[in-house]
Amino acid sequence: MKEDVQKKSIIAAIANGLERVLEWVSIIFIVLLTINMIMAVFFRYILSDSIFWADELSLVLFAWLTFLGGSLAVKRSEMAAVTLFLSRLPDRTYRIFSSLIQILIIIFSVVLGYYSYLWIKSPSVVNMMSSTLPVSMWVIYLIVPISMVCIIVFAMDNIRKIFTTQLNEEGGFPL
Repeated sequence: MKEDVQKKSIIAAIANGLERVLEWVSIIFIVLLTINMIMAVFFRYILSDSIFWADELSLVLFAWLTFLGGSLAVKRSEMAAVTLFLSRLPDRTYRIFSSLIQILIIIFSVVLGYYSYLWIKSPSVVNMMSSTLPVSMWVIYLIVPISMVCIIVFAMDNIRKIFTTQLNEEGGFPL
């Protein structure tokens, strides 16, 4: 019965689909980052000529990968955590504390997402171009609100899992 509840959950379907999209986008960005860095090193040290935009592209791709990876870490509950205290709590208390952590993640993500969206919409960012890439800075900074929306969806799905999933042998949730 609990598996049926999990399979029919809209938030679970959205979270799982979003996870697959983020995985593929991350893979593409890792490949692009690797190619970009290899090209930059080749041009600089073999051809003695540098690609002027390669450093900034690497920084942008790495920043996007960091935020996408952080979102995926929330989905998989792989964030850094001290579980020594939580793992010793009774089932009901563990569920309450785990859901409280997810609620705090949602609150933080809402605040950061909202203010980053306002910042991106500001004329100083909208009209600013990247120094070496032919891209407006708002496009580069867009990863912050995007990742915060992903984190909110994943944290909501984690709360659903907390109350619909049985604890595993170690006393934790198979999130």
